[in-house]
Amino acid sequence: MNDDIYMFNGITLPCKATEGAISIQESGSVKGDMMVPVYANPIKKGKAVAIVGITEDGYPLVELATGSNGTIIGFAHDKPEPKEDPTQSYTKAQAISANVLRFCGVETAFTDIRPVTAKAGEGIKVGNYVKYGADGQSFEKSNNETNMIALSDQDSENRVNIGIK
Repeated sequence: MNDDIYMFNGITLPCKATEGAISIQESGSVKGDMMVPVYANPIKKGKAVAIVGITEDGYPLVELATGSNGTIIGFAHDKPEPKEDPTQSYTKAQAISANVLRFCGVETAFTDIRPVTAKAGEGIKVGNYVKYGADGQSFEKSNNETNMIALSDQDSENRVNIGIK
C-alpha cells in the first residue's frame, strides 16, 4: 500500500503525541554510540490517530487509534518531533505530566474549527460527538456519531471548540 494515499485534505491540527512509556536505550550509528528515547507505541506518518485528551497548554493529545481509545480525528501528517529528546525513562502518565511529548501535525476531515456555546451543565469533554441543541443555538453531547467533534472540554463559561466535518 502506498503510504502517501491517506490524506483527508482537511485542516491540519498541531497535536501532542501520547506514545506510551518512553525508555532510554543505547543505539549505535556511524556517529558513534548514543542514548536515544524509544517510544512504546510510536505514531508514524500516515497512521490513524484518536483524540484522547487535551494538554494544560491547549494542545489536543492524540495516540494511535485502536478503535476503543478515543474518537478518530485524522491521520498523522508527519512523524512526531520532540522539542528536545528526553534523557530519562517515563511512564505514559509521567511523560504527559512532565510535558515531554512529541509534536505532530494531524490532518483531519474538518472543514472548520470554531468555538461554540454549549448547553449549560452539558459537561462536554474532548472527543465527544456534539450536535445542535433543541434551541438551535447551543450545542450538546450526542450519543451517536455526528459531523462535529469536541476538541476541548466545556469550560466554566460553557464554551467548547469543535471540529466540523
